[in-house]
Parts: sequence; structure tokens; C-alpha cells
Amino acid sequence: MKRLRLAILLVLYGLNASPVSADIDPAEYEPKTSIRSEKERGRLRAIFEADRKIEVEQKRLEAEAETRRLAAEKAAWEALPYPVRLTRTRCTTCHVADDYANQRHNRAGWELAILRMQYMNNAPLAAGERSVIAAHLAKAYPATGSAALIEALLQLAAALSPVWLWFAWKHRSQFGRRR
Repeated sequence: MKRLRLAILLVLYGLNASPVSADIDPAEYEPKTSIRSEKERGRLRAIFEADRKIEVEQKRLEAEAETRRLAAEKAAWEALPYPVRLTRTRCTTCHVADDYANQRHNRAGWELAILRMQYMNNAPLAAGERSVIAAHLAKAYPATGSAALIEALLQLAAALSPVWLWFAWKHRSQFGRRR
């Protein structure tokens, strides 16, 4: 095995032992003509200066266009009603707008959804913002048809559940005394 390795190394060394020319002529990398006259240098400086001025002007125009675009975006944002701005500000920290735009709830349903996000997901809402957002979402994305009826019935059942629990507890305690 060692002899085979040695033979392979010798063959490889023998192939690379001969000097190899890269056929690179250093003259190819030298400039063909040099700028010798002051007139030619002045002409090239003028071309470079004109190009630099054009670039500076393009950057200035791009900066002005960006400033106008930002001002237009700010004006459009400020033209939106407060509930829309508040909803976009608070809800899009975690969601894209399509997440809540595809949901349909009545006012109480939106209140419950926002309450869940506030207390279970730590949504950053200040006092009073939940009702403003819920009112906007209920107006913009209301529940319709049978979905609205089912949601209303479920909310009614949830609202009456303490009464039902109290009644069951009261009935059970009376039933237990009779035995």
C-alpha cells in the first residue's frame, strides 16, 4: 500500500515538475496610451466633473422625491380617522391587516377577541382603546347572516352562565338538604 502511494506521488510530482508558462504578457496590463498632454488631461477632468455634477443632481432629485413621498404618506396617514389609525397601529404589531380583515364578529365578539389578545397575548393597549378598536372593527368587518345569530346566541349563553351556575348550585344545595 505504501509503495502504491509513493508511486502515485512520484507520478504526480513528475507531471508538475516541468516549468509551466502562463503565457501572460505584462505588457497587456499596461495602458496602451498614456495621457501626456495637459489639454487631454483637462478634457478628461471636465468629463469627470460633469459626471460628478450629474450624479450629485440625481441624488438631490432622489432625496427630494423621497421627501415628497414621505410627506404624502404622512398626510395620507393623518387623513385617516382616529379609529383606523389606532387599529392599524395596535393590531399590526402582531398581525397583518388581512388577519383581522378576514374575521367577522359583532361588537361584543370583537371586544372579546381584543380582550383575549390583551390579557392572554399581552397586546399593548391603553385604557379606552379596546372599545374604540372594537367599534371600528365591528363597523368595518361585521358579522352577517347566520354567523351573527350564532355569535349572538353564544354570547347570550356566556352572559347567562353565571345565572345558570347560581341556579344549579342553589337547586343542588336544596336537593341535598331534602335527603
